[in-house]
Amino acid sequence: MSAHLQTLMGAFRSEYLGFICGHADLPDADLADARSILESSDNSPRHADEFERHFAALLGGGEAVSFASGRMAFHAVLKALGIGKGDEVILTGFTCSVMANAVWRIGATPVYADIEPSTFGTDPRDLPRKVSTRTRVVVAQHSFGLPCAIDEIAAWCREKNLPLIEDCALTLDSRLDGKLAGTWGDAAIFSTDHSKPLNTLTGGLLHTARPDLAFRVRTIQRAAPSLEPAHQHRLFNRLTIERRYFDQRPIRRSVGCCGNVERQLWC
Repeated sequence: MSAHLQTLMGAFRSEYLGFICGHADLPDADLADARSILESSDNSPRHADEFERHFAALLGGGEAVSFASGRMAFHAVLKALGIGKGDEVILTGFTCSVMANAVWRIGATPVYADIEPSTFGTDPRDLPRKVSTRTRVVVAQHSFGLPCAIDEIAAWCREKNLPLIEDCALTLDSRLDGKLAGTWGDAAIFSTDHSKPLNTLTGGLLHTARPDLAFRVRTIQRAAPSLEPAHQHRLFNRLTIERRYFDQRPIRRSVGCCGNVERQLWC
């Protein structure tokens, strides 16, 4: 084995902190099921349907519609809401470029709201300064698992009669006043790609409690092409690599002492 390969293998097996959630706990039977789905000629969407039902149940109901990425889910809901040329969509200044790209692709213009320092999410105090007669949608972003001031934002959007989309790409199962992030607005987008809390290597979902919006988004989903088979095989190969080399077992680190009690971090 070459020195470079030994170094790489050591990095995979070392204690790891980061966003990527591995698949070391995936049983052999589940991996075999995934392979059989990949190699099957059956194009039935039943597996995706089951995944969507389970995901919607995590949020207490409503409907979830899956896509190949979170950005596709965002683009689909903008299209379903009739957003187009001349419209403005309020985003958070600290966001991924794919959000602005989706707005541009639909023909609208992104307008950036400020960031609230305590949550790194959308600042409700800046929204009145960014709204205009052309504003059609507000996107409230929850950053790093921290709910933004979504209660204030949702109340303001209701007052202005503006659709509210929650960006939950980095936030899953977080709550504000007992209410889950992703259930405050008209819809929420989730990402399940390689660096997100739920890692399916690539993917995303739109969640909504509005049946009319779910129907329009699902119509868009069903008209979208599937990933190329070669791309699907590459993703499966990456899954097997992560399963083998990314170890998710808890790592206990001493981070200091407080009196006679050692403080420890579990990751």
